[in-house]
Amino acid sequence: MAFLGSLSVPYAILPSSQETDDVVIDDNTTSVDRSIFSLSENECHEWENMFQGHAGAWCVGSSRDWLILLNSNGFPLLQNPSSAISIPLPPFPDTYVCQGNVTYSYYVKYLRKSFVFKAVLMYSPSPYYIVAMMYGYPCKLAYCKPSTWAELPNANRYYCDIVFENNILYALAEDGTLEGWNFHQRRNPKKILDITPTADINEEEERDFPIGKFSKQLYLVISKGEFLSVKRFIGDFVNEEGEVVYEGWSDDHDGSICPYRTKHFFVYKLDFLRNKWVKKRFLEDQALFLGANESRSVTAQTFSGCKENSIYFTDDRWEEMSLDYSYGGHDWGVFSLQDKRVKLLAPYTNKMDPPPIWVVPSSNLQAIEYRSSLLTPD
Repeated sequence: MAFLGSLSVPYAILPSSQETDDVVIDDNTTSVDRSIFSLSENECHEWENMFQGHAGAWCVGSSRDWLILLNSNGFPLLQNPSSAISIPLPPFPDTYVCQGNVTYSYYVKYLRKSFVFKAVLMYSPSPYYIVAMMYGYPCKLAYCKPSTWAELPNANRYYCDIVFENNILYALAEDGTLEGWNFHQRRNPKKILDITPTADINEEEERDFPIGKFSKQLYLVISKGEFLSVKRFIGDFVNEEGEVVYEGWSDDHDGSICPYRTKHFFVYKLDFLRNKWVKKRFLEDQALFLGANESRSVTAQTFSGCKENSIYFTDDRWEEMSLDYSYGGHDWGVFSLQDKRVKLLAPYTNKMDPPPIWVVPSSNLQAIEYRSSLLTPD
């Protein structure tokens, strides 16, 4: 088998540059091609048949070098893009998707793209695997062994993010609570952690991001043994000058589109002794990758083009991406904790469908090889 060589992750999966606008919007397209943005090369490549024939599949995230897809019928599967291996997962129970007056066909047509907020793998399937997901609104937690889905025991909060580490699934709730379930020896999960730390919040700093103009999203990252809570501030309406404005601002001005955009991040580390989230102003040599992917921290110098003390993010506002044909999926960039500035990776784009998703290495030493016939310069 011929190879192009090693293309190091992290990379971002993007819409195929070969698709027309009609194809991008149409879920029934037979296209399974995607573009990828290589961080080390700072350029895009076209990847033919990346989804291995799963026409109309929607990628809900990445974890441990695998993609988590929902096919055109709303059934979940795992896809390894480098090895071309696909593993079907059990269908979601009707009790998950058919709540209230929702039918399964309605879920497939209207809710499939926003149903799963985050999905993560405990370890790469070989052949056993455990997948956990946040689903619905507000987000609930469930896990999947090879035969069935089940809700996590004693998971009763509104959750923002989940990560697997050393056979333990950790979950961060909206109120800053950190919970953990032990999946040791592949047994049924047992809750082993449930703490609600206080937060070292500087009200003067956060006054610059008032409710009514900004939304917040929390992420959980385990970085060099530390638990980090990352707070993302998103301007709900941002004009062409980058100013966050109130809803209806464009009606009083030139009628221009004001899509949401990320403006700032704060990072907190958990001090277990004080039971407190403490402000962390620098990430030192680390870079964080946040969005639909499993939240990860990497040593920046390991990967060419990766900047330390930075946060790479993608758009994960699933509920809003399809509300307007003018924008959605576009909120993709990198935030420097040193400069406290956002650099957009698609500065002149207001619509990316499907949205970018980072694929981040399981270790700092990993590189993936791709068949040269499938990967071509954009």
